[in-house]
Amino acid sequence: MRSVSDRLSDVPPARTFAPSPRSPLEKPVILPAVDVLRGITILWVTLFHLYVDTRGIPRAEATAGACLSALQSGQVARAFASAANALAGSPSFRVDLFLFVTGLVLMLSPRSTASAFLSRRMRAVLPSYWLGSLLVLAVITVLAGIRVAIVGNGFVAEMQRGSILAGARYLLEPLDILRSFSIVGRFQNQRTIQVVAPSMWYVVLVLQAYCMFPTLRAFLERLGSLRFFLVMIAVTWLGRWLVFRYAFFPSFEPNATVIYFIPFRLLPLAAGMVASGWAAAFRVVPRRSVALGLAAPAMAVVLAALWASGDVNAPGTVLGVIGPIALLLPALPGLWILAAAASTVPSLRRVLVWTGRHSISILVVQDPLRFAVGTVLALGLKLAAWTWWLAPAYLTASLLLARAWSPVPAWITERMWPMAPAGPRRTVRDDVGE
Repeated sequence: MRSVSDRLSDVPPARTFAPSPRSPLEKPVILPAVDVLRGITILWVTLFHLYVDTRGIPRAEATAGACLSALQSGQVARAFASAANALAGSPSFRVDLFLFVTGLVLMLSPRSTASAFLSRRMRAVLPSYWLGSLLVLAVITVLAGIRVAIVGNGFVAEMQRGSILAGARYLLEPLDILRSFSIVGRFQNQRTIQVVAPSMWYVVLVLQAYCMFPTLRAFLERLGSLRFFLVMIAVTWLGRWLVFRYAFFPSFEPNATVIYFIPFRLLPLAAGMVASGWAAAFRVVPRRSVALGLAAPAMAVVLAALWASGDVNAPGTVLGVIGPIALLLPALPGLWILAAAASTVPSLRRVLVWTGRHSISILVVQDPLRFAVGTVLALGLKLAAWTWWLAPAYLTASLLLARAWSPVPAWITERMWPMAPAGPRRTVRDDVGE
């Protein structure tokens, strides 16, 4: 994504934390409802990208005031459209929700040494990341050739600035593929964090989380859930305040710094780690009638939190220091109810569980779709009026392409990066929080 960033409770007592260092889990805890939540989140992110690519960030028409005003005047359809635009296109805590689920799932995975953990995580993520970068580069090249054939511009110019993402020309420089492959090259400046495959910046964020996770887990076990959570609040908010106050990184403006670097987004990751203490509760799915009956109020809670997250996203202020991260916490019960409601519909549950377990594949294939949309826009066609008509086909195409793509990196990984002989052999899964 260019020029647009997805900007950004009660805590269980220490005795509820599980697993303990003396009783490590031998097998991962499988929680389908968590995968459903993760599937909802990745599709939410995908819809967000389509929305901002075709319509831009929604303005006054998608605010809480606009929605309430429409309701008061009896314009229910207009109120519904306002809420839908806010849910689809407003910057919020989507990425923080991903980090929350990542922290939860990592805590419920088999216990291992830090080196074994990092090796397993790198094996699950990096092949998909590298192959995905090559796939996106190939698609960019083909689309540039199509634009050359239609409008007659030079091929180099079309490669470098021919596509439109999030309302701006997407810049591709000759060294960007090396920046992407090296991973650290993405941190050169604010532009390079999203080179070649823009959506893969999130994988880079999660790789930072993986590197910190063993240390964070050790702190959690030493401090207990409550103190650990309070420390993570302090670290996150102090770090954000220091960035807004002193702007440590000249190549990143302060708001970009707190978006792209994990030390300033530790709170949602830590919240997920603490929530692992309620693993048994996550297995409980309410009856279908109850879950579906609560779905509408739950959506209202999520929508209210989303609107509030836009209000607190004021970089450099006290609210900016707190940030949208804080609004994720009151939204979590509503998000969980929505996941539970989806879980009561077998066919929908199967689709969302698969989606949640193949999140990297979704991230990879949505970038070719985004560049295809960007080519249509670059050729002068307007898609703003068609966004909602395109959305079902766009999401379906993302799932079908991900299903076709996911075996490719898995097959290559099994042969080029075999699992260490020690421990049970596990199938490669391309989710970022396994």
